[in-house]
Parts: sequence; C-alpha cells; structure tokens
Amino acid sequence: MITVLLAAWNGEKYLKEQMESLLGQTNQEFTILISDDGSTDRTPEIISEYENRFPDRIKSLKNIKPSGSARDNFFRLLKAASDEYLMFCDQDDIWLPDKVEVTFTEMKKMEKEWGRDMPLLVHTDLSVADQAGAVLYPSMARYQKIGVYDNRTSHYLVENNITGNTMMINRSLKNLMVDIPKTCVMHDWWLGLIASCFGKISYIDRPLVLYRQHGSNQVGAKSGMKQLSERRNSREKVRDNYGSLFEQAKAFLSIYGQYMTPDQRELFEEFLKLCKRSRAGKIKTILKYKLFKSTRVRTLGQMLSI
Repeated sequence: MITVLLAAWNGEKYLKEQMESLLGQTNQEFTILISDDGSTDRTPEIISEYENRFPDRIKSLKNIKPSGSARDNFFRLLKAASDEYLMFCDQDDIWLPDKVEVTFTEMKKMEKEWGRDMPLLVHTDLSVADQAGAVLYPSMARYQKIGVYDNRTSHYLVENNITGNTMMINRSLKNLMVDIPKTCVMHDWWLGLIASCFGKISYIDRPLVLYRQHGSNQVGAKSGMKQLSERRNSREKVRDNYGSLFEQAKAFLSIYGQYMTPDQRELFEEFLKLCKRSRAGKIKTILKYKLFKSTRVRTLGQMLSI
C-alpha cells in the first residue's frame, strides 16, 4: 500500500540508524525501495544486509548508472514505484516512531474529503538535529520562518514550502509525473508545484523527522536571516537562483500548460516575463499576481533582486 523511497549515496555513517527508525515505525504496512547512486563506501553492503534480512519488505534498484544528484535519484525512484502511496526518505535522518501512522492518517482524511482521484500531498514539520541526533531546533518551519500554509501556486513559483523527507503523495499525484523534468530545482518543489496547480496539499504542524545536519547534507537548514545575509553577499548566486526558478517555471509550463486554467497559464506567463520588465514593472507584477515569499523581508528582497 505504501512504499518508502530511499535515495542513498555514500551514507554508511547514518544509513543503519535511519533503516532502524523505519523498521521501528508504529505502522509497518509499507515496503522500502532503495536507489544507491554509485556509492564508494559501505552503503551497498549495508543495503544488501537489510535486503537479505527483510526480502519481502526491502528492495533496491539494480544495475543502474549514477544519476548524479539527490533530485534525480528521487525522480528515478519515483518512476520505478507503483504503489498507492509514496513517501520520500533521506539516508541520514531519523524518522520518529509514528511518522508513517500520522502522515497516512492525514492522507486518508484528505481522501475522504476530496476523493482518491484528487492528486494529494501531505507534508510535516521536522526538527533540526546535530550529527549525533540531538535536537538543535524543535521546529524547522518556525526556525526558517516558512509559510507552510500558503499553498497558492504563485507562492510555489518563487519559494518551496515542502521538505521532501516529510512528504507523502498518492497515486493520482504520481500519475501526473508524465515526464521527468530536465530542469527543476528539487523533486519536492516540483511535486509541490503539481499539487498546488492540480490537487490539494495538507500540512501537519508537528515534527516527525529528525533532520540531521552535517557536512555532507545536500540541503541544510539555515535561519531566514542567515539565508538573507548569504544572498546579500553573493549577487551572482542570487542571480543563478532566480535563473533556476525561471527555468523551472518554463519547464513546468511546457509540460503542463495544456492542462492549466487560463488564470494559471497567465500566472506562469507573467512570471516568466519578469526579467524583461523595469524595476517598477517587476514590483507591480509581483503585487498583482501575489508572487510572495514566506516573509515580507524575503518578498522585498525578491522585488529588488530579480
């Protein structure tokens, strides 16, 4: 019924602890599908060990070439999965014991309200932890000041609310992945865009993952002020980040434009025209189409940076 998609790469230091947290869940009605992205440490041996211990529950993709990124590794897993519900798992976190149970309960509640044919996405808060698993910040949503309840597509165009390792999606949402995008920022952002356009999103205001911070993290947790300071000190990085947003929106419009409402198409088209407008024109467009980030400070920074 549920498949947990685990993307692995050189994760020998933390992978066993993550696997044990999965096997200790209060709801055990799930299987685990693992994709190792060409690890050179003991990760493949650890995966084989768990496959041998639990042959009916744990499988890994075989004879695959490295994808080169966590994003593309998750897209590969997503393409290979066929279960009714999918969850996304990083190799170095710790899932709290009732993560599957609580998330699945919310998913079933959404299905009761909207029907199983509606593309649905559930995500949760998470606690930021150090290398040893000790909690540094109880709520990443509050630490980073993330607008977790703003599910407008206009918001997802400029900022991602969803942390992938907290996500569950249903088959109806997975089936909308007709093409793996050649250009997108991350898999969770892309799925958030799909759900905001064509489905429903629900947020659980409770940390269900210990999000471990260490030197090899693909994406680390940083406070809003630290993010703002880094961007202010790196104009080139800011320019590249916004370039990625426009490329992502362009790819999304190319794939899904034919399914959008006229208002949705207009939103994407006007967003893509931002770079060609004057500063006043950019600000006017941002205000008109509510292309707002999670805080006023970030939105103001966007108005002055694009």
